Amino acid sequence: MKIRYSVDNIHCQKCANTILNSLSDEFTGVEILLDKKPREIIVELEVHQEQKFKDEMDDIGYPIIEELERN
Repeated sequence: MKIRYSVDNIHCQKCANTILNSLSDEFTGVEILLDKKPREIIVELEVHQEQKFKDEMDDIGYPIIEELERN
């Protein structure tokens, strides 16, 4: 399912690239919306991947603020 989250500490395209590079091996469909405040990320996740994704985002310095939508 696609999940959209608001994320802290994303300031620019360089931040977005850092996230994409860090997550690309493990998570698919990652999209970062730089035109939103706070910034948002959309990712394709299975239920069992959700906590791992949140933990990975914390580890690289971009903590999840809240979940916004699920499709």
